[in-house]
Amino acid sequence: MKVRKLVLGLVLLSAMLTSACSDTHPTADTNQIKDLGELYSLAFDEFMPIDEGLNGGMNYIAIDMSNVPDLEAEDKEQILKHFEKYDVEVLEATYQQLIDKGLYNPQTTVLHGVLLQVEKVAISDQQAVIDGAKYRSGNGAIGMKVIAQHKDGKWQITKAYGTWIS
Repeated sequence: MKVRKLVLGLVLLSAMLTSACSDTHPTADTNQIKDLGELYSLAFDEFMPIDEGLNGGMNYIAIDMSNVPDLEAEDKEQILKHFEKYDVEVLEATYQQLIDKGLYNPQTTVLHGVLLQVEKVAISDQQAVIDGAKYRSGNGAIGMKVIAQHKDGKWQITKAYGTWIS
């Protein structure tokens, strides 16, 4: 009888642990999600007013889209065009590409502009959580988390905040 209760308890515990660890909110196929260009334009735009000191004297805004899943060419173009409102050159580039192009001060390693990056994305048809960073130098960067909801056919930022600072 004790063995039977022990086995039953282990089976129930195993079932509870298995269901607790399962993903009840699977990530949607981003190919099916509309307006990714709009979503990332709004999300990256939330990075700009945080720690505005990083923006001082910037010659460009570089957007690293290498970790942004499933972006079509027109989405990338939409994102780059969105940032033209800052009246500086807007380009798609990684940190290494900026260094290779000499778009930094070699003595201080400070970029001549800001680099916006995505580090992690969790996206569904109704919500997106984007973790990223705005980078100017090793001592001038800030981590960001942006949460957006898809309502009435449009993406809306519901929360944006810094997660770390250097």
